[in-house]
Amino acid sequence: MKRILACVAIVAAAAGSSPGEEGAERLQAPMRTHVRWSPELVDLFARLPVQDGGRVKPLSTFANFTLLALNGRRGCATPGGEQLTPTEWLMDCFFYTEEAVHYPCFLIQDAGVLDGLGLGHEGKQRRDRYSYADLEPAREKLFGLGAQYEGIDARRRNPVQAQVVNLARNVSQFEKLAGFLSVLGSMPDAAESRAIAAVFGAEARPGLAEILGKAGELKPWLEGTPDDPHGPGGTPGSDPLAAWARSFSMGARGIALFPPLASAPPHAAWLRVGDLVDDTLFRGAALPDQLAALADLEAMLRLRDDRAGFAARAESFRGRVVAAAGQRGEYAKIPLEAAFYRANLFTWAQAAYAIGFVLAAFAWFRTGKALPRLSLGSVIVATLLLAIGITLRCVIRGRPPVTTLYESVLFATGISVVVSLAAEFLHRQGIALALATVLGAAGLLLADRYELQEGVDTMPSLVAVLDTNFWLASHVTTVTIGYGAGLLAGAIGHVTILGRLFGLKRHDEGFYKSLASMTYGVLCFGLLFSVVGTVLGGIWANESWGRFWGWDPKENGALAIVLWKLIVLHALYGGYIREQGLAISSVFCAVVVAASWWGVNLLGVGLHSYGFTSGILLALFGYFAVEALVIVAGVAWGVANQPVDDRPSPAA
Repeated sequence: MKRILACVAIVAAAAGSSPGEEGAERLQAPMRTHVRWSPELVDLFARLPVQDGGRVKPLSTFANFTLLALNGRRGCATPGGEQLTPTEWLMDCFFYTEEAVHYPCFLIQDAGVLDGLGLGHEGKQRRDRYSYADLEPAREKLFGLGAQYEGIDARRRNPVQAQVVNLARNVSQFEKLAGFLSVLGSMPDAAESRAIAAVFGAEARPGLAEILGKAGELKPWLEGTPDDPHGPGGTPGSDPLAAWARSFSMGARGIALFPPLASAPPHAAWLRVGDLVDDTLFRGAALPDQLAALADLEAMLRLRDDRAGFAARAESFRGRVVAAAGQRGEYAKIPLEAAFYRANLFTWAQAAYAIGFVLAAFAWFRTGKALPRLSLGSVIVATLLLAIGITLRCVIRGRPPVTTLYESVLFATGISVVVSLAAEFLHRQGIALALATVLGAAGLLLADRYELQEGVDTMPSLVAVLDTNFWLASHVTTVTIGYGAGLLAGAIGHVTILGRLFGLKRHDEGFYKSLASMTYGVLCFGLLFSVVGTVLGGIWANESWGRFWGWDPKENGALAIVLWKLIVLHALYGGYIREQGLAISSVFCAVVVAASWWGVNLLGVGLHSYGFTSGILLALFGYFAVEALVIVAGVAWGVANQPVDDRPSPAA
């Protein structure tokens, strides 16, 4: 390759020159296969705290969602087929960059993207994964097209344009990760810099930590002094070290690995390598602990093939960072979060719900209590895993169970399952148990697909309006309970409509009366929480925005859910609808819930527009279309099977 690592272009541009000899040798070395990281080293890095997106999190979480955004999955394969975890992949990006650029970690959904970039894709599928080395020849064109398409509103981009924008962002992110350590070998040495020669000696090649540690002695060479305004090097700041430092401190900075001083305000930004350069050389800050950690990082890079030496410096680096983060109270939950993602509770819960569904399905064709009990046990285990996962997220974030759309899916799923189990306990038909397995598996699948679609940390720092008080916590929790109940009522309505359509227990009216009773109970339960949640939302809005109600689309959606449930219950009490009408109305209730929960976010307007989710429009309208067919089928059956006494008398 002409440039084995064009990703250093950002660092090189920031520094105003090409990488130094040591860095260039490392980055342009021929690709080879290194010894895989030991589990102990991977675990050490996984629990290393970093700051990203305004939140301190484990490096494993950062690696997980970064790779998910690039690769569309939580893992990466080497050219030899070896499967890497996200943390292993990120460690290779840091320390074996010349190999990481050949890992196929960029998911491209449509070969039309490559055609637009002038790249070939022979031997590849239309939807396939590519390495940075594959894409590097078209790097400049990719960034040019990405900038051009960024100017188009996201809702108006065609699929290829959207993918080009996303790919350009992903390539830029990869370059920042793969190139930021190259700066540690890119500084000018004594032969190039009079400042370094004067402070360190004529033959010296000091590391960055050593240079920053001598900031006081180097300052006259960088800025000049009152006694000698031109400085020992001539004009102020003319030394190559000054030009390099100024360019790099304002340019690419990698990721925030270094905690600020313990005296810094709470939630202060962590420091990147570029911040250390800027703060020490130009602001005169004393950062001894951070510079000691930087020295460890430099040593790790030098000792990457000496695993014993590497491990010792890695342990030292982590110890310094953990101690500094602990002094600021920003480390306590890092091990818990790393363990939470490693446990993968929601995936296991989804599998348990699927097993429960299979057992429930077999139970329909066999008599006896063994299979229903096994199915119930599977659902209980899955629900406990889901509840534990939600609780751990609350502990990690210090927030209520619902603050994002992703969390609302998890919580609504749990509510639907718990209410289903309660209905099963009361009616013992086996239907509510089967619905619990379906809703549990479907809800967790939706959460997983949403996470894959968005490819971002699902425990983000909250926008200010969401990071508030008791009224918000109670509002979102109760409203989401109403969502879950509305969806469950719709699911029971599906059983009634499809069961009658396909002749399930056609001569057992008691079965359908039981379903109607379940639907009625769930609707009443949901109405209570929808009303309370909507009122609490108004109280929160009054405190946050100075008005109780503003006809915002999200507010209108919450009101629509309340009104529709009231209409259904009043129609039932007044005798305007019966069992079939209740089922049809409940299915439409699920449509109203989906429109309020997800649909209004697509409008991108109003004070609740923070929930916009790209890519959901087609899926949502597909859901609406399916539900419309179910409703039409239910109406058709009701008309065809209307009791004779209820039909109008023929005209005389």
